[in-house]
Amino acid sequence: MFWCITLRMKKVSAKQRSGFSKQTRKSSLKKSRPKKTRSTKISSARSADGYNQEPQDTVGFVALFLERISWLQLSALKARKSRAGRPAHTLSRPQLLVGIVFHYTVSLAGNFAEHLMMLTGISMAQSTLSERRQALPAAVFEQLLGLVLRPLKKVSAAAFYKGLRLVAIDGVAYSVGNHRSVNRRLKKQNNQKGQGGFAKLRCAVLLELLMHNPLAARIGCQGQSEWKLAQGLLEHLPMRCLLMADRLYGCGAFLVAALKILRVRKGHLLIRVKRSLKVLRTIKELTEGSQLVEIKALNPQNRHEIAETVVVREIRATIRRKGCRPVQVRLWTSLLDEKKYPAQELVRLYMSRWEQELYFRELKHELGTNDLLRSQTVETAAQEVAAMIMGSSLIAEARSQLEPGEQLSHRISFLKVWDLLEPLWLTLLLGADILTTQQKEQLAARFYETASKLKMAKKRIRSCPRVLRSPLQPWPKKTKQKELNTAVTYRIQSA
Repeated sequence: MFWCITLRMKKVSAKQRSGFSKQTRKSSLKKSRPKKTRSTKISSARSADGYNQEPQDTVGFVALFLERISWLQLSALKARKSRAGRPAHTLSRPQLLVGIVFHYTVSLAGNFAEHLMMLTGISMAQSTLSERRQALPAAVFEQLLGLVLRPLKKVSAAAFYKGLRLVAIDGVAYSVGNHRSVNRRLKKQNNQKGQGGFAKLRCAVLLELLMHNPLAARIGCQGQSEWKLAQGLLEHLPMRCLLMADRLYGCGAFLVAALKILRVRKGHLLIRVKRSLKVLRTIKELTEGSQLVEIKALNPQNRHEIAETVVVREIRATIRRKGCRPVQVRLWTSLLDEKKYPAQELVRLYMSRWEQELYFRELKHELGTNDLLRSQTVETAAQEVAAMIMGSSLIAEARSQLEPGEQLSHRISFLKVWDLLEPLWLTLLLGADILTTQQKEQLAARFYETASKLKMAKKRIRSCPRVLRSPLQPWPKKTKQKELNTAVTYRIQSA
């Protein structure tokens, strides 16, 4: 009897199950499953850790960075190209970008993960951060450079020439470690022995002279040449500027392209050219020895066709210094008025273009470790260079705010200001919840007061001759160090 009842119950249950549709059974199973609480944990973690919220910093590194670009602009940059680095809910994109710039600006001991923990208080693995960096597209840092770099509001009077802001354009090459992915995209540059050691990542910078402030930068992630990168910097020329460049840019194609933009922005140029370069014709001989000439720009599609011509003023001069051989220079300029802009002044003014070489030395050997970048991919190497350029812009901003007593802020050491900024930023980071806002502002005020007293003596004339230390033929070996502090004389040559 018991067996019959049990069998009947089984039949009923089977009949009931056969009456249910598949959709009903699925819905019942879904309702019976417990709800996931992951989204709740993520939202609580975001609210607790301040995910994607603007940090409360008034005088530290983040505050200095956010003076150039807002937190909303950082959040609006292009998204990642992949979902590498899974815990994206912990570290937002603005925090990652600010952390990269901070890591390559300071020279504090530690890796990127440790510096990020100092800055944001977020602890993440170095491997996860490496994946997050590789997932950032190159367009993000191109946009970031365009938003952060800008002219300084407070500039030393020596950084102008008769109302024209002194700017220069030049390029620099960084070495990247030898990896297959790197060597496929970047070329090696041969040394004196004809052997290329490392692949070169080239970068072109438009710089505000004397203040060491970058106005724009282009990084060749696809192996572009310095010439091609510099073409994209012309659109960032500021109003009423005097553009200076070396012999690489001394040709008709660059002058014509630059003058089209400079005429709209009421600027001029002063560029050194090769002695062997020919002009189309000589228009007029000026009284001081310079002359007005017409130069040509060829058609890129047909090198035998003249695309456009322009009139410039040509200055030839001989620079002499006691104990050194004379140097012949040839300059082209759009400053045609010989009375308002004497040739002697322009030749002497062109020597200030050397400040751009000093800026590149600061990038490589002061902000960076050396010529060889620490990154192992092209994308992360470009991020490293871009971060150092933005960091140098922030240091130039802090340097321009100093009050040395005269309009000579460029005489305050750039490196000493940077050395003082690092401990100030670290103190403000570690004491963020201990120091009050008034105490932080007092610390920053004392920093500016101390840094204002670090004036450099007047810069001496270059005393290091350009010869190699090792006896690589046919270069002479450097055996004696000459101290050259004699005056420099200029003699304008007539045609």
